[in-house]
Amino acid sequence: MRTLPRYITLAAAVVLLSLIIPALAGDFGDPKDVHRVRKVVAKKFGKVLHASVSHDWALCTAYSDENDLSVVLHRAGPDWKVAESDGGAYAAENLKALGVPPVDIPSLLKAYQ
Repeated sequence: MRTLPRYITLAAAVVLLSLIIPALAGDFGDPKDVHRVRKVVAKKFGKVLHASVSHDWALCTAYSDENDLSVVLHRAGPDWKVAESDGGAYAAENLKALGVPPVDIPSLLKAYQ
């Protein structure tokens, strides 16, 4: 009988960690930039799922009106502006066509991992 409370505690810890770890692992980049990017995307589209920031570019996945979105942002001075949004996923070729430097593309694509 003493093992039942231990199993319950262990199960609760596993459930809690399974909720926390993906949330922490979802973002990539400078935390201040990630916070600003998340604010911009949340205001315009709804719930932000993941964000990746590299230098002056960001890629987010978001959820708006029952649709999944990918949002590319570019920093213009101190502000982040939405460069493009789409219902699909962006590939390296799409990001390159938007003017994202090749060095930033692998970091941005971490939003999908």
